[in-house]
Amino acid sequence: MIHVIARNENNNLVFIRGERESFRMRQRARTTEGEKVPPLRFVSYKEAQKILRKKQVYGPVELYTVSKL
Repeated sequence: MIHVIARNENNNLVFIRGERESFRMRQRARTTEGEKVPPLRFVSYKEAQKILRKKQVYGPVELYTVSKL
């Protein structure tokens, strides 16, 4: 299980837990129209400490994108 910190569209922090394969699939994903999905914007721990004082924090969120097919 990997724990990462990312930013959402509003630059708030999101704590995400997931397997390596899920993150890999998410970064290479495509929408149903064939367009690329916006990549996750990862944040370092040090940068997260600076942002924590100003912005809202969400999570931990479970990321599981592995297909069952």
